[in-house]
Formats: sequence, C-alpha cells, structure tokens
Amino acid sequence: MPFVTTQRVHLLATFATLAVAFFTLASLFGRHQYLELATHFRLQYALAASACLILLLAFHSWKLAPLALACAVLNWAFILPFYAAPRHAKPSGGIRLRLMHANVLGGNRDYAALASVVERERPDILLLQEFTGAWEENLRGLEAQYPYSKLAPRQGGSGMALFSRHPLEAAEVLALDNTSHLALFAKVNVGGVTLSVLALHPPTPMRPDKFENRNRQFERAASIMRETQGPKLLVGDLNTTMWSPYFRDLVRDSGLDNARQGFALIPSWPVPLPAPLQIPIDHCLVSGDLSVEAIRTGGRTGSDHRPLIVDLSFQGPPATESR
Repeated sequence: MPFVTTQRVHLLATFATLAVAFFTLASLFGRHQYLELATHFRLQYALAASACLILLLAFHSWKLAPLALACAVLNWAFILPFYAAPRHAKPSGGIRLRLMHANVLGGNRDYAALASVVERERPDILLLQEFTGAWEENLRGLEAQYPYSKLAPRQGGSGMALFSRHPLEAAEVLALDNTSHLALFAKVNVGGVTLSVLALHPPTPMRPDKFENRNRQFERAASIMRETQGPKLLVGDLNTTMWSPYFRDLVRDSGLDNARQGFALIPSWPVPLPAPLQIPIDHCLVSGDLSVEAIRTGGRTGSDHRPLIVDLSFQGPPATESR
C-alpha cells in the first residue's frame, strides 16, 4: 500500500484546517500573555489555510471548506495591508540616510561576516544589539568609518552599540524596565537636522515578569517618542511581530508609523528557517516627517537574525535668507 494515498491527504487537510482554525481563533485573544504567541504566525496560517482550502475543494469537502476559507481571508487581511501604498510623507529633496540594525547574537563569533555586510551596505548609522565586550574588541576597525559612537557592551543579550558617520549631540543609556535589557537614546546631527533615535531590545516575553517588562518598555518608549520633537525613529529587535496588540499600542501611543508599510512583511528571524517560516520581529518605526525610501533585510552575519536596512529621507534645515 503506498504511503501517500488520497484518504491520507484528505485526513491531513482536515486536521490541518482544524489546527489553523484553533490557532487563528486563539490569536484573536492576544492580550493574554501566552495567546499573544499565536498572533505572530499570520503568514503561516494564511498559507496553510489557503493550501487546505484548495485540497478540501478538490475532495468536495463542503463542510470544512468554508472554515478554511474564513481562516485564509482573516489572516490575509492582516498581511495584505503591508503590500499597500506606504503612508509615509514624501519630502521633496532633502537629506538621505541609511540605517542598519542588527542583532548580532551575543555568542556569535563571526565578526568578519558582520564587518563584510557593513562594508557592503555602508550605513550612515549602525545599531547593534546583543553587543558584548568581545564584539567591542573585534569591531575596533569600525572606528575609522564611524568616528562617533556610543557603546554599552553587556553580557546576556542586553548590550547595545550605536556607530554613526554623523556627530552625536547626545547619547544616553536608559533603563526602561526592571531587567538588564537597556535602551539607547541618541540625538544625531545629520546635515544640520537633529534626528532622534531610540533603540530597544526588550526581554523575550516567555515568563510573566518578562512579559510585563517588555510591555513596560513599550509604554515608556512610546512616551519618550511622543515627547520628542523633530524627526525621530524607534528601532530594534522588539521580540514581537506587528500583529501583537501590544505592538499596535506602541505604534499608536508613540505617534510613529511602521516603516514596513508598503514594503511587504520582511521576515527577519530565525535565519536557519526558510523565509516563509520566519517572522518579522526586527522593526523600525518612523515619524511622519521621515520618508521611507526602502526597507529590506541584509546578508547573513552569523546571527539568528538578519540585519534590517532602512533607507530614509527628510527635509534639510530651513534655508537662511541672504542679505
């Protein structure tokens, strides 16, 4: 008897439809700590439900087909807006800037891989997370390209570093919660305009205390961004996807826009898995006076995250009248 039979395929489609329906339903209650995890896999639910719908229609399973259709439609509805036109303002002319964010993975020792990606992408501002003393020692060569920096190496995945081609007007390490996961807030002078950058790497919300601290970071980060004037952005490995209700709170309360809008999902983690199985947890949020020209992931750095590359533009300083 062959292993793959029509009956077995039909049975698999039935169980897969029921499983997708269960997790899709659970995802609608994402305010709960553990049910929030179900919100992160919209693309996987949408693909699985679509495949199940095709199989169920082929088998004339009219009772289950509507369930698969409903799951597919609901999950695609969360995904397709990221392929619509961007909402970001489009300043005419002005300043262009490339930002690169990378969670380098503290235990990663492939320093050359990161240096190669930096050399290829040539960002104006480079933000590194899970930055350790070993990474600091092995990236000293960046000083020639990036004369301005703020380094805060730490063990345990909480360190961070900012390298800039442009002068730093201010840079400080912030504690936004009760964990060792620091934040970094910097004001960068780019062509006479002050660009405010807040980098976050909150704890993974796998325990109640970490869940609360991640959400506390989001709340305080939103407050900082709301009170900051001028062009500003928030960037980091936020340990959540844009479908989490807590991420939506962060976007709403900060007054920022998701840079992904109009540029697709751009999954970034975990790198060993193929793209359809990855999820987007590395983010960039921007103020309305920043225009996102492009956003994508960069080459591999030896980490379980792909770096995020964001090309931005914004207006230069007002021209002074000559007498």
